[in-house]
Amino acid sequence: MRARMKRRQLVRRLTILITFLVIIASIGVGAYLLSQVGSSSIDSYINVAVSSPNLAALQAASAQPYGPAPTATMRNAVQVYGGTPFVTDGKPTVVFVGGEFCQYCAVERWALIVALNRFGNLTGLHYMTSAADEGDYATFSFVGSSYSSNFISFRPFEAADRSQAALQTVPSNYTTVWDNYGGGYPFMDFGNTYVLSASIIADPSIITGMNWTSIISNIQSGGSAGQVILQAANTISAVICKITNNEPGSVCTANPIGSTSSLISAPAQGSLTFSDSPAQAVPAQTSASPKSLQRFS
Repeated sequence: MRARMKRRQLVRRLTILITFLVIIASIGVGAYLLSQVGSSSIDSYINVAVSSPNLAALQAASAQPYGPAPTATMRNAVQVYGGTPFVTDGKPTVVFVGGEFCQYCAVERWALIVALNRFGNLTGLHYMTSAADEGDYATFSFVGSSYSSNFISFRPFEAADRSQAALQTVPSNYTTVWDNYGGGYPFMDFGNTYVLSASIIADPSIITGMNWTSIISNIQSGGSAGQVILQAANTISAVICKITNNEPGSVCTANPIGSTSSLISAPAQGSLTFSDSPAQAVPAQTSASPKSLQRFS
């Protein structure tokens, strides 16, 4: 009798213990599932190198025909700066400053990459998405990328990561003009002669719910988002043609690049002459808070 009672007590205790462990495990699984609510499947590609097929598809999407002419709003966003020209290896330098978290940077990179591919070859890109509270849009990071061109040099800086922590330091010779225009993201300087001080794509939500493959396909097929990206890319291409003296002709005389370039004002000093500028030291990496986002409305 006494032995039977002890067995019953043991069974009862084991039942209570097992029930407790099941409850704890259920809470843990539930917490994990809750943490995944709202997360996007494309986020699993963050910082993964862009695949060769997608790089090739990006190059193909950059080729002629170049698509629609930019809107007047896009053209008018280009501002003449006319500072001492930025030159690297004898070529005018295009500078990009962005933040990986930034939704306007996310959509603007698409247009910039399309434009850059018309003048050279961009490699080493990595997949990125803007921050969850900035749309979680499919984009790229320029960290670790390289660019080769006979016409321009490209110097990209991702000043903040996806969590808005400081990432890459912008050299002091570039921050002067950047700060003059408010220090917002995204910012582009074209040879220190023209600037785009904010995104020329006013609505980043045009790529909502799209991954990299679908955005590239939308550009190639003439979809609504792709048309806007091409208009922005054509604006950027036209500005680049202004600082390369319309080289290469295969790009700069093509429609609508040539006509767009002719509508962009020239610097007050007239024709551009680029010569190598003295090298300037790159400041040490800092942990300063990233600059706030600015855009054209």
